[in-house]
Amino acid sequence: MKAGAIAEDVHAQPLGFPLVYRRHYHDVLRWTRALGGPDMDLEDLTQDVFVVVHRQLAQFDGRNLHAWLYTITARTVSVRRRSAWFRRLFTRPRDVVLEAVHDGARDPLARLEQKEAQRRFFALAGAVHASRREAFLLFEIAGHSGEEIAGMQGIPVATVWTRLHLARKEFMAALAAHRTKEEP
Repeated sequence: MKAGAIAEDVHAQPLGFPLVYRRHYHDVLRWTRALGGPDMDLEDLTQDVFVVVHRQLAQFDGRNLHAWLYTITARTVSVRRRSAWFRRLFTRPRDVVLEAVHDGARDPLARLEQKEAQRRFFALAGAVHASRREAFLLFEIAGHSGEEIAGMQGIPVATVWTRLHLARKEFMAALAAHRTKEEP
């Protein structure tokens, strides 16, 4: 196999970077969102993933392209989230939030309610153990099947279903605790 080329399976022709990018851009974008990448950074994070893919493509062994791309995506999102958390420790909140700039496509109240619902959801999802949270978000938000998640994470399908079951229990417990705090 040529350097810089990969094969999706034994019978496939080698794929170069442009083809990998075209075929998998939307998958990587969905994974980025499901892993908790901020909406305003989704495209930038996706591009960061493909910068790594471009750089590492020559060393890729050609086995399980989805798992390889997913692993790079998970690491890229994790690094961005950690660095954002660190920056928030040392910077004061912004007076103007870019998301607050008028978007004539939707009612401002609807946008606010949607952003608040997303914020609450991801805060509750944050209470779920990290390994279970990934499977939960990939299944519930990104819409992947258990088999796809197993392939991406390199784990048995039964483990995916166990993680989903436990993640749902943890999520519902976090939701119940949140509702209890909100009640007078």
